[in-house]
Amino acid sequence: MELPTHLKEIRQQLLSDEISWSEALDSLKTARKKKPWQNKEWKLERARLIKDSCAQCGQSDVDSIMVLQHLWQPKKFKSVLSGIKGGCIAANAEAKKNYIAERKKKSVKLNNIVVGDRACCPKCESVSIKLVKSTQEWKCYGTKSRKTKSGYSRQITCGHSFKNPATTKEFTVEQKNEINKIKKKIWSDACAKFNVEPKEIAERYGKQVVLESFDDSERYYSLKDTATFCKKCAYLMDVKKLLLCPNCKDYLPVLHISSCVINSNDVMGFELLFDGFFS
Repeated sequence: MELPTHLKEIRQQLLSDEISWSEALDSLKTARKKKPWQNKEWKLERARLIKDSCAQCGQSDVDSIMVLQHLWQPKKFKSVLSGIKGGCIAANAEAKKNYIAERKKKSVKLNNIVVGDRACCPKCESVSIKLVKSTQEWKCYGTKSRKTKSGYSRQITCGHSFKNPATTKEFTVEQKNEINKIKKKIWSDACAKFNVEPKEIAERYGKQVVLESFDDSERYYSLKDTATFCKKCAYLMDVKKLLLCPNCKDYLPVLHISSCVINSNDVMGFELLFDGFFS
């Protein structure tokens, strides 16, 4: 069975940019609300394809009503677009990360700040020290993380008092502020260059995804991915997400089926179900 004429026309209008992808999507959603199996052409094709027994359990049409069961379903627009968005965001994040690293590496200002000598605690080398006027001694307020016996981390203050500070190589407060300013500018430039809004991604890829939806609809209408099921097997597949395992002879989740029959010569075509049908 072919894709209905009005859907072919909508697809052609989208291809020629006579309508937007959102308008085409709305038309496609409206068309999917109409039950295709109520059409005369569908009924004739069903009569040609349907067998007199269930492809899973073998029950005959004498004992149960047979249905033409789809083993494959069209992908949802939102899930396809969501996958594209995720890929774009991940790619942009990697590109942004590389861009920032390269900018930092090539920054003349960032790489030419000379580390100076700073007064520090002779015990822990922290620069968080202060001269106590009453005693004319220096006191260290530096903290370090220590694990307790129970496994929790707590901040321990050094508290060491001393007459003469030691020296250590560390950036001054002014230098740290300058470094942060340069890094912030690089980060800001990277965000402007690589950050993409979800709406922008939708506009960029919407047409492509809708066209894929039309292709999926065409495949669905073709009835090529179908098998004859009894009502019980169809119900268990559609509602409970269970299939009759040809090896275990029991109704089990599709993940079990995929591992159980993956190497067998299965005539049912279970491989169609492993392509995200139950995701």
